[in-house]
Amino acid sequence: MSATYILDGVPLDHPAGCWRLKKGTQRRPLPGVRTVNLAVPGRSGDLPVLGLDHEAATLGLAFTVYPYTPSGADGGAEQMEHNLEALGALLGTRHRLMVLKWVTGSIVRVAGVTVEATSEPEYFAGAAMARLTAVVKIPEVYWRDEADSTWTGTLPGAGQIVTPLAGSTGPIVDSVLQVTGPAVQPAVRDVATGGTVAYTDTVQAGHHLLVDCGRLTAAIVTTDTWDLDAGTDVTSDINATGPGSAFRWLHLTPAMAVGDPHSRAVLVDTTASGTSAASQFEIRARRSYL
Repeated sequence: MSATYILDGVPLDHPAGCWRLKKGTQRRPLPGVRTVNLAVPGRSGDLPVLGLDHEAATLGLAFTVYPYTPSGADGGAEQMEHNLEALGALLGTRHRLMVLKWVTGSIVRVAGVTVEATSEPEYFAGAAMARLTAVVKIPEVYWRDEADSTWTGTLPGAGQIVTPLAGSTGPIVDSVLQVTGPAVQPAVRDVATGGTVAYTDTVQAGHHLLVDCGRLTAAIVTTDTWDLDAGTDVTSDINATGPGSAFRWLHLTPAMAVGDPHSRAVLVDTTASGTSAASQFEIRARRSYL
């Protein structure tokens, strides 16, 4: 089972052999952590600082460019030059984030990326080949699932496992929450970090509170659309607490079971008063990976 990358839908191990990734560059790297050293007089060492963020991740992709046409025929040095131009155009997108997909067997992870730099091509004229290295940056750090999943929990309820997010290794920072009324002052708490998002008003029966944790916005809608723009803005009625809550809401963080690193689950507590059988709590999100 080999790993490979696909950039904006184009395999970086080209199926016709126009270009190939060098072996050893196929594994996505782990992100580093921003370091903070806090020393005080009269105390040895540094004060521990928890909850540090990750640095933007980078990876190098080394290519060998060959003289084959898209149909697999040997086109010589001229075709190698066309392949080099095509690869350069693929790597040259600057007006948006490109979608980089990492695939190994049935495992698929995606990330938005930019190409920060490419090396000067190294030519091998006698063999009609060239080598090229690109430095790829992942500004948002984490790899993700391709599609969102929606989980339905209970309101209120303690220690609920968000099953679609099981197996994550990184925090999920852009989930969308939906509370279906009636519910008075509903709140959700991430068990691992203690971070909480609470609505200080009432969600009436038949109404839905939507909270976009990535955009730091909230709205009340009257239809089950998951569209905050279709509702009434209630962002000012949201109270977020916990680490970093001034600029990010509810990091859903996987916790490892004792002694079992293969068991990783996101747990939440939900609270509200005045609920009925129609009350409901949902999370829409994608898993996150270091």
